[in-house]
Amino acid sequence: MNSELTVAVHCLLFLDSREERMANSEQIACSVATHPARVRKVLSLLRRHELVTTKEGAHGGYLLKAELSQVSLGDLYRIFAQGSLRPSWCSGSERSSCAISSNIPAVMNQIYGGAEQQVELYFDRLPLSEVKRLLDESEQGKEEDSMREEIQDVWLFYTGSYAGHDETGISLCELQRGTGEMRILHSSSGLVNPSFLALDAKELRLYAVSEQTEGRVAGFEVDPQDGKLLKLKDDKATLGADPCHLALQPGPDRHLLVANYSSGHVNAFAFEPDGAPGDMTSLVRHEGSSVNQQRQESAHAHSAVPSLDGRFVFVSDLGTDQIVIYRLECGQLVKHGVTELPPGAGPRHFVIHPSERFAYGMNELNNTMTAYAFDPVEGRLEAIQHASSLPAEYHGENYPADIHFSPDGRYVYGSNRGHDSIVRFRIDPKSGRLDDPAWTSVEGSWPRNFAVLDDYVLVANQNSGNIAALRRDPKSGHLTPTGQSLKIDKPSCIEPLPANLAAGILN
Repeated sequence: MNSELTVAVHCLLFLDSREERMANSEQIACSVATHPARVRKVLSLLRRHELVTTKEGAHGGYLLKAELSQVSLGDLYRIFAQGSLRPSWCSGSERSSCAISSNIPAVMNQIYGGAEQQVELYFDRLPLSEVKRLLDESEQGKEEDSMREEIQDVWLFYTGSYAGHDETGISLCELQRGTGEMRILHSSSGLVNPSFLALDAKELRLYAVSEQTEGRVAGFEVDPQDGKLLKLKDDKATLGADPCHLALQPGPDRHLLVANYSSGHVNAFAFEPDGAPGDMTSLVRHEGSSVNQQRQESAHAHSAVPSLDGRFVFVSDLGTDQIVIYRLECGQLVKHGVTELPPGAGPRHFVIHPSERFAYGMNELNNTMTAYAFDPVEGRLEAIQHASSLPAEYHGENYPADIHFSPDGRYVYGSNRGHDSIVRFRIDPKSGRLDDPAWTSVEGSWPRNFAVLDDYVLVANQNSGNIAALRRDPKSGHLTPTGQSLKIDKPSCIEPLPANLAAGILN
């Protein structure tokens, strides 16, 4: 489909917005953000079909002749883009002895023809007055978003912790952006060791593992008025030991993915109509070991991360020094491939860059962050760099843990338990390699997990029992301790709320 159709729609809507419904080609081209000659070519066709007319003279220009309600996208499609769904070249040859080659041109032309009929039918139902209404809605949404940004002087976030059944396990907290001060708004108990959380902001659901020998997962409804949690039905058994990570598969065929550390199991769960974890659709157990006899005596699935399109799942196995890649097919985890890491690396957490060209992982046992080249179509990873997560002068005990990108994807951060720091790397946008490391104290002990916001990094310090607020410079990525701390017993996870959901709760 060519861009002239969009230019034509833009021209007619712009003329409708003007006094006397008139403008010259330079004014229209400025709005369209293209050359006036291109606009004049489109306007010439619109004039030929009596949708615009011209006014001559020094103050002349193009006038909108038709009413928006009387012109449909279908009308414009037939003028500017009819037949554009059909390819200019098709594979195969009608004279070929191959059955596929000789028949595919006719079959594909039939399919494209049917698709074009459906496009025209859909476009015929959309008058330009409806397009104008959608534009007005979009502008109103921008204004509302701008107002929310102005009033949102705080960030909201949930914390997960290691806690007994009757102890506080999940809390909703508030961060004042101006000062870095934090406070707890609500707390809930009733789930043993909700050590890792995943938020579905669109459906207003929060999911948590229950990290214990007989592992479980639970779902909660988020009250949009105050952020309080209402548990959805009963917990679901993972049939694995010590689930420590979970994630939501994106896309229409959604599942809940769970990694069970001690037993090496990986799960996929369907969802009930109310969003609660439903039937387990897949259970896979990893096998194997590696060189560290204390920590790698067996498989230990530490995280399960879906690709951005939801087709693949990447499981970091600390016990086998592997990233095991699965395809998720109708809820079934089907093994797709394995990426090997150096013996004794101990891969823990893993993230895919927004560009989908690279991925990065924290390795718990050899104090490194690995950069990978990533093929999102084939679901392949290739390690291209192993960068130390520690400064050269530090030789003490350390176990890397969590990893996250900056919102703009220019930096990646990792936490060091022992050195008790956050390391910041700059990402080379061409190669994906890491450089320019910088370290910042987490103002606590054992940073198991953290969250990167636009202007803050919040750190869950498990052993010192506090959430630390580090101010972040969005331009340089550098972090600065604020001295602000929130007491939370054995915090293990931080899950921020997006601005639109937080604004509703705050108001």
